[in-house]
Amino acid sequence: MRFGIASQEITPPFPTRMHGYAVRQDTFDGVNDPLTCTAVVLEEGGRRALVCAADICTFPNDGSLPGFMERVAGVVGCPPDNVVLNASHTHGGPQIPGRRPQRSPDPSAERYRDYLYEQTIEAARQAAEGMREGTFWYGEGRTNLPMNRRPDRDGQVPNAPNPGGPVDDRLQVLVLKNPQEGVEAVGVKVSCHPVATGAQHLITADYVGAWRAAFSEAFGPKVTPFFLQGAGADARPRHAADGDRWRAVRHGELPGMGRELLAETLAILTGTGLRRVEGLTLEGKVNAVQAPCERRSTTRAQFEALLKGEGLQRSYAEACLKKLDAGEAVPDHVEFRVQTLHLSRDLALIGLNVEPLCGLGARVERAVAPGQPILLGYTNGCIGYTPDTAEMRRGGYETTSYLYSGWTGPLMPGLEDLFAGAVVRQGR
Repeated sequence: MRFGIASQEITPPFPTRMHGYAVRQDTFDGVNDPLTCTAVVLEEGGRRALVCAADICTFPNDGSLPGFMERVAGVVGCPPDNVVLNASHTHGGPQIPGRRPQRSPDPSAERYRDYLYEQTIEAARQAAEGMREGTFWYGEGRTNLPMNRRPDRDGQVPNAPNPGGPVDDRLQVLVLKNPQEGVEAVGVKVSCHPVATGAQHLITADYVGAWRAAFSEAFGPKVTPFFLQGAGADARPRHAADGDRWRAVRHGELPGMGRELLAETLAILTGTGLRRVEGLTLEGKVNAVQAPCERRSTTRAQFEALLKGEGLQRSYAEACLKKLDAGEAVPDHVEFRVQTLHLSRDLALIGLNVEPLCGLGARVERAVAPGQPILLGYTNGCIGYTPDTAEMRRGGYETTSYLYSGWTGPLMPGLEDLFAGAVVRQGR
């Protein structure tokens, strides 16, 4: 097999708002650590695939992404279905254009989108032009980073520390080596929100950037680290837990978090579980999933009644009434996309353009059994939270994507089965 890898800095070079917390309405104050976009091109038997890892909250959700994916696929020389664009989901990054009906167009976000696309194309071009012989390896261990954030409190499910709650604590590692067995790139997949620093006003990749800095200090500039985000929608770094609430970790604490994650990475790299992946197939396919919503509010009278509420409920009603005024229907279903990229006969990346909770991720992964899955959320955009049936019934913030997106109601139970059914099994 052959591979190429290249990174470009994507720190916003001009003032922008930040993405991830609605309370931040002004621009960032400064830069704590740089944001990067890393492109990895894999090749075997004339087939190519691109895995791109970026320190942003999400790739754009404004309708521009499909065209961009075709463009970057042309640069790499692979089908668009073989392009995996994964966002770390840092809440310390710049505002990214989306489709939320309550939000007015943001010129600086659109300007950053164009800059992000340019830098991503450049990273992909450099990676594709720098192809060399090598080997591909996979390993798995554990990380102590994530903590569940959905406790039960008096019948409510607040966003708060839940030390005994479920998380995906696997640390999955991808390694690229040259023919002399020298390591040239290491990717880790973690399932946890990069939100340790909260709604502060410094650009940061959060714990992801701290891990990358610690890695580079240990391995030097000739080995490229990259980060992939999994099903961490219901997890937050345990370092931010402060009793029964979350705190904003000081930026000066991030290096310690990075060193901890590095130590867990090294345990895998130096252990006996790292195995070589032979016979890359590089077969990708994106399938659409039509997910129904509850028809909780569909008529003008129902939306007008919601105007009596406050905050998010009121803005939701206003946005839906605007659709009705324009002669549009309020959507009662959502189209999601499930990407399967078989790297080999028994190793597959599964990319979801959603913010998946760990229970949903586990169910979707079982669709490729007995093969080894690597499930990625925030891939090729991100529409909203997707709980599995059990978590949807419990309620909580993560079940309210419809309020932000202008649907008739919450997603119906059974979403995990719809996604699992869209995964492409090997040989199918």
